Amino acid sequence: MNPNDEVMSGGMFSEDDLIYSYTRAQALADGVLIDLSERARQCGIKYPTACTGSVWALIEATPEPDRDMHEVAEAVRISAVLFAMLGAIRRGGARGTDRVEFQALGEALYAHCGPGDDGEPVITVMMQGED
Repeated sequence: MNPNDEVMSGGMFSEDDLIYSYTRAQALADGVLIDLSERARQCGIKYPTACTGSVWALIEATPEPDRDMHEVAEAVRISAVLFAMLGAIRRGGARGTDRVEFQALGEALYAHCGPGDDGEPVITVMMQGED
């Protein structure tokens, strides 16, 4: 059940009141968010994880001339971001908040843990200033 369904059915809003809705699934399908969940699971992160296009551009910033090397280097940079995030969380940077700030690949990043399309916890990695 979509969290909006409850609000729309007998709540304080009706379907006519909804101005715009853009789901996480749509953002992933459109490429606005890039799914990092598989690599995140390999790093020990249990929640679905994605990053913004800006973070993905940072991850891809150094193309390798050899395609195979590019994929390896990309995987290493994704892991660097995820392990930096985990380190910040473990140091207590996320206590009492849904946001943790950290440095990775020479940039100030942050991760937000919030509800996904069905209310499940999801993580989004962003550049400082994005939301």
